[in-house]
Amino acid sequence: MASVTLEHVKKIYDNNVVAVHDFNLEIKDKEFVVFVGPSGCGKSTTLRMIAGLEDISEGVLRIGDRVVNDVEPKDRDIAMVFQNYALYPHITVYENMAFSLRLRRMDNEEVHKRVVQAADILGITEYLGRKPKQLSGGQRQRVAIGRAIVRNPAVFLMDEPLSNLDAKLRNQMRAEIILLRKRVDTTFVYVTHDQTEAMTLGDRIVVMKDGYIQQVGTPQQVFDTPTNLFVAGFIGSPQMNFLKARLEKGANGYQVNVLGVQLPLNAEQNAALTERGVLSQDITLGVRPEHTSVLFEKTAGAIECEINVNEMMGSELHLHLSSQNGDRIIVRLPTVDLSAEQRSRLAYGNKMYITFPAKVMHLFDPKTEKNLIFG
Repeated sequence: MASVTLEHVKKIYDNNVVAVHDFNLEIKDKEFVVFVGPSGCGKSTTLRMIAGLEDISEGVLRIGDRVVNDVEPKDRDIAMVFQNYALYPHITVYENMAFSLRLRRMDNEEVHKRVVQAADILGITEYLGRKPKQLSGGQRQRVAIGRAIVRNPAVFLMDEPLSNLDAKLRNQMRAEIILLRKRVDTTFVYVTHDQTEAMTLGDRIVVMKDGYIQQVGTPQQVFDTPTNLFVAGFIGSPQMNFLKARLEKGANGYQVNVLGVQLPLNAEQNAALTERGVLSQDITLGVRPEHTSVLFEKTAGAIECEINVNEMMGSELHLHLSSQNGDRIIVRLPTVDLSAEQRSRLAYGNKMYITFPAKVMHLFDPKTEKNLIFG
């Protein structure tokens, strides 16, 4: 087993395009770390540098205590699972899984032992005699993972391994990777653009944009305390609501003026803003759809809105609202406690009232885009 350390790692292509900027991260031994971000953010490039499939332009990469910048991929003690499975179509599942072991000239008894053991872990024993074309997408992905497991690598790399599967299979394979991690006790580095995969799989998440790390933290930390507008908007579904607002500092503390109402901040927020010396200023207010409080009657301090769209999602409703100023707001509303009369009032064109509890409000500087409390 091994840790992975990246110190000031940078990737510059021949046309002087910088794909990864000053990447610094220590992945602990046996930790599961997920790189997440939109297409083109540099996450796969970073993974490929760890694998040795891309040269490192600047910086140092260590696996364990060894600097591996110039070490060949086959000598890094890593195994990689690709998005497109990369199986040999003309040989059986057994031979696909055994291939890398035979290249190492491992004896047949040990090869057989490892292949059978990996197949048992992944539930593909009955498919060992088949060829890849006879398998479903989920089964092929298990074979690809099995081919990596048999090598007993120090570091397990996965590059969007579930992106070619349909939604149902993705959910199933996600659960299987969680179980696999418990049985294969090694270091995992996983790349995805899917925030659900990142949140459910990772011990820590590395959120990337345009080749830069935006935030590193546990899934809960990244969700609860996003450091900037990008992270706040990228993590969470539906996306966090963003509204123009004004932060006012008065004799009794801070309050947020938004859409014609004044919302006082709590003691913790007041202390953080005071410590940072934040003055009255224009802000971008962020509130997640699930944290928005819904009222059916007009109440002091509530914001009047009109219903534009009502999406029934089963256990919850996604209400698309517009304020009197034209701002668009999405609310996630659980259906379990709604009365028949309340449901009837959630139709297009009807009025609703919303408010934001202080503890769920995120305050961003519109110029720097940093979180004024957690940034």
